[in-house]
Amino acid sequence: MADKMIPTIHIIGQGVIGSLLATSALLQQLPVQQYIRTKPAKHLNHTKQLNHTKQLLHSDNLSVQWLSGQTVELPEPYFLDILSPSNEQLSGLVIIPVKAYQVANILAQLQGKLAPDATLVLLHNGMGSIEVALRLFPNHTIIAGTTTLAGFKHHSIIKHTAWGQTQLGVVSEHKQGPENNLSKLAPPSNLAPKPEHISLINLVIPEVTWHDDILTPLFTKLAVNCVINPLTALHDVRNGKLSSPRLFGLITKIVTEVVAVALTQEVLLDNVALFEKVITVIHDTKDNYSSMHQDIKLGRKSEIEQINGYVVALGIANGVDVSQNKSLLQQILAIEKAAY
Repeated sequence: MADKMIPTIHIIGQGVIGSLLATSALLQQLPVQQYIRTKPAKHLNHTKQLNHTKQLLHSDNLSVQWLSGQTVELPEPYFLDILSPSNEQLSGLVIIPVKAYQVANILAQLQGKLAPDATLVLLHNGMGSIEVALRLFPNHTIIAGTTTLAGFKHHSIIKHTAWGQTQLGVVSEHKQGPENNLSKLAPPSNLAPKPEHISLINLVIPEVTWHDDILTPLFTKLAVNCVINPLTALHDVRNGKLSSPRLFGLITKIVTEVVAVALTQEVLLDNVALFEKVITVIHDTKDNYSSMHQDIKLGRKSEIEQINGYVVALGIANGVDVSQNKSLLQQILAIEKAAY
């Protein structure tokens, strides 16, 4: 493709995943821009606001140590309200790899700011944002997925630690059925993903696998998160400590509830296979601290409402017993409330 034919990659946020994707694009000399949401102080006049914004942006400069050895200095991000120097609508790829509880607000902020040809890519833990994206952007192609691309941030340096695997699929409308039934999501012919966008995604995101039914891998990842995240946070342990046989009964109950909730969305998961998947992830990441463990340890808001909370909401709506997930939800929310 000639340079002028390459769509721009817009990445919302400067988290680990977003910064790793920006680095991947920069190393391949692809057009990419990151955006931050921080607002300047309201009491400043317009000129001071712009200066203050520049200071905020400058303070957010990051360096990424790529797994293959390169160190990349990320360019200054744009302020999301400003979008771009020309303040035009965003076209090309708009990737949203942020905390799950931030996605709805970002999607709302992007309303009216996407060009008709833009493709949205939702890449985060937890679930619930697909429904919001479909409601706010019914005329845009929406791609959802989950990734194990990994790194960690220390001050202004992000260290890339694993290529991981990314699973993606297209969802673009409710074809029929109740609004809370995700099984009826499918792309109409006029919203099929653009080949150049798919090619660009495959270039920027390492180890991509595409799925006709993205809900199965999403619910599988949800089950893993429903177990590992809250239990490591509550017990204050690394992931590997959850392999204790004394926890297997509880893990089985959590997984069983996710399987039952997924079934209400016509997503068929196997209890035994899913339990084994959870145990495998626990073993493979035994030395890691989960993201929720880190959030709770540092007094930050967690993604509990988009993980176990999502299971609880769907369970209640469909008459499914979700008592174990509800208990975990309530315990984590109580800790968060006490920390605030």
